[in-house]
Amino acid sequence: MLNYIKINTNNLIDNIKYVKNNYDFCYYGFNVSNNAFFHGMYLINYLEGLVDYLYVNNFNDLLMIRKYNKDIPVIYNGVINEDNVYDLIINNAIVVIHSGQLLQEIRSLKLKDTLSFVFYVDPKGLVGINDKQDILDFLREDNKYFNLLGVMANLKEKEDDDFKYIIRPINNCKLMILGNEDDKNKKFGANMIVFDYAAYGVNKKKKKLFQKNDNSFKQVFGMYSRIIKIKKENHNKKVKYIAVIPLGYYHGMSDNIKQVYIKDKLYPVMKVDKEFTYLEVDENIKENMEVEVSSSNNPLENYFDNHPFYYFSLFNSNIPIIFDDYILEKTLIY
Repeated sequence: MLNYIKINTNNLIDNIKYVKNNYDFCYYGFNVSNNAFFHGMYLINYLEGLVDYLYVNNFNDLLMIRKYNKDIPVIYNGVINEDNVYDLIINNAIVVIHSGQLLQEIRSLKLKDTLSFVFYVDPKGLVGINDKQDILDFLREDNKYFNLLGVMANLKEKEDDDFKYIIRPINNCKLMILGNEDDKNKKFGANMIVFDYAAYGVNKKKKKLFQKNDNSFKQVFGMYSRIIKIKKENHNKKVKYIAVIPLGYYHGMSDNIKQVYIKDKLYPVMKVDKEFTYLEVDENIKENMEVEVSSSNNPLENYFDNHPFYYFSLFNSNIPIIFDDYILEKTLIY
């Protein structure tokens, strides 16, 4: 196998434990949207006892989760309509409801199985419920098949009072998912956090000049290749060694990656084309050596400044994913 992605599950576990040790919440969720940000949903097999909930925004992600785990609670923040609401119930999803109108539409379907959900509250009124009346209307009606678990929001401090007013009828719910991974404090009575890029090993750089970067997380995936050829060239009486790996634009390689890691050293990338990448190496590098295009030894954060979700997309290719106990071939269904 010349090109492959290797998932370091030990790094994944260490990252999650670090987050839990530094974020004081009752419940911990893990965002595995977009096929676990292209790491492969198989990685949830390693999460037992580490997280309480998974989070996705795509129905296909929910189905992939259920292929590997039938029981772990999944919060689904995606499209909800009469075509998929029954499948969401069957797959035991906790759906995010963004409006009272949507709740009424679901109610009109006359469900005979219980739908668990959380309200998404947005005091600005852009993407969620912004009026306490929607919540009161729900509470006043017969809710036999509707199980309200809590509230989800992403708030700024100036919205605190409006938010508290809106959720006052349900402020003792089980789940209060407020803010995001960057908010270490339990704002507005939050008791749950959903983390994402930290668990995958992304260290975001501080934007302010005198803020110290916290490089506590280890990159979970590594993209690997092998040297298929060494070319030896003479330039002005100096010998130059050029290594070729069969990884180009077609496979997900990017011009942004300026160095690769071989053996115990970083080597510069000279050129990338459709099928191959050319590296400037030295006499110690031989054919068939493994090349870490990116890994914890050469993290992508060095090349994609504060764009964690963008650079995950580099690995949305047909390259197989290797876990400790499994090889996940990239096919249409996986």
